[in-house]
Amino acid sequence: MGKMDWSVDQLERDLAASFALLGRMEQGGALAPGESAALADGVMRCMNGALLKVSESLEAQATMRRELSAMREDLLRAGRERQAFLQSQEQRIRQLEDEVQTLRSQSLLAEDALTHFPPDDFLARPLVVRSVQGDFLGVSVVSGQPLCMGDFVRLVERGGDHRRIVCTLWEARNTNWFLTMTISGQHAGHRRCYVLETRAVLTPSGNHVTELVGMSEDGVRVSDEFLLQMFRQLRESLQE
Repeated sequence: MGKMDWSVDQLERDLAASFALLGRMEQGGALAPGESAALADGVMRCMNGALLKVSESLEAQATMRRELSAMREDLLRAGRERQAFLQSQEQRIRQLEDEVQTLRSQSLLAEDALTHFPPDDFLARPLVVRSVQGDFLGVSVVSGQPLCMGDFVRLVERGGDHRRIVCTLWEARNTNWFLTMTISGQHAGHRRCYVLETRAVLTPSGNHVTELVGMSEDGVRVSDEFLLQMFRQLRESLQE
């Protein structure tokens, strides 16, 4: 600012010296009378025009600097927003990858569960036990239809106290299917685990049935007589 003031002051002094020189030249006869004033007026008009253009130029430069500063801020803000957007996208991509991985794991578990589950026709066949004499004994429901393996599982899962929990798990061993049924009661520690061994059988009369071969309770195999008695009780309860 001080340098600018000094330049203006210097300009004013130079103009004053130039006007004085024109005045002496007019007095000395080198210029016609009034010509120095005309020259001075012309010089002032040129100077005013030049100063106006300089002022306009300075104002335009100031406007451009403000606009450039605003553009720089906009670019910086856009850069920050773009960086934040990219980071959020990367985070979302990682989340989606984790979700896809979870779904794949669940799909594999579901496929594995399906491969360890009896076919529908196995579950739809009549459930029977074999007597000591080798006869196949089945159970009929109230409608007269034979009780199938799937119905038996649903009876166990839905019957009894609503506060109990029944967990079932199928496992294939050779040609037989083993059903593990864990039943938890309302009291802590009151839990029983039953393992039922079943297999598909074609009876001498040509009927396709699912035979309950044996059963164990908490790791102890029950007798065939107990199995037959349980089956008779089941038949009586369903036919009441």
